[in-house]
Amino acid sequence: MDNIMENFPLPTALLPCLAIPFVELFPDLCLGWWTPPSLNLKQYKKMWFLRVSLQFIAWFPVFEMLLPIHPDSSNYSLLVIGAIACIASRKFFMDKQIKRVEDVGMWNTELPFDKRKALFVIISNSRPVDINKFDDMSARYVTFPTKIAAAIVYGIVNALQSHLEVDDNTKLMVAFATFAVGGVGIGGTRHGNILLDIFFRCMFGAGFIAVLHYIAEVSDIVLIKSMN
Repeated sequence: MDNIMENFPLPTALLPCLAIPFVELFPDLCLGWWTPPSLNLKQYKKMWFLRVSLQFIAWFPVFEMLLPIHPDSSNYSLLVIGAIACIASRKFFMDKQIKRVEDVGMWNTELPFDKRKALFVIISNSRPVDINKFDDMSARYVTFPTKIAAAIVYGIVNALQSHLEVDDNTKLMVAFATFAVGGVGIGGTRHGNILLDIFFRCMFGAGFIAVLHYIAEVSDIVLIKSMN
């Protein structure tokens, strides 16, 4: 992580954004986007206010710095609304998914961790039993906020591209791809192989920090142009 910070230095204004990759590197804090590998769902629910507050605080500097960069105010507003919606809806849908898991009688028995993990994966990935039951249907859409978040980061990347040279554009797209692949990997491996989980969490953090670096770089470019 120190090498990443040396290669992609960040201004002080963007330092709160580092909370996002930090909490993913320590998932058992229960402050991350995904449920922790420890499956401590009670603690995850208990920490909801701090988790949501941290996400809003971490994203605020990004949009503050993006405002003078983005040429289209309507698209900028869409990105902001999308960020608010995905954070709020993630909390809602995760509560429904956790409730769906906890409503299964076997979950509340004394199970070995491996069996508990397998049970969680089966329940969380199963289709709704009753399509007329609101909670059951809501749990099905738990991944939608993640897809919206990825689209928002892509929208930010797209806004930066017009201000960068070809080489930097390529690096920015590599950073976004690293971020996206890391996020997909966390979603798929956090209850599986621990080494792969760590690897994808590092990928996610590296990609996110690199995107932050280019936000800061483009902000400087726009500022210099406005002064000239």
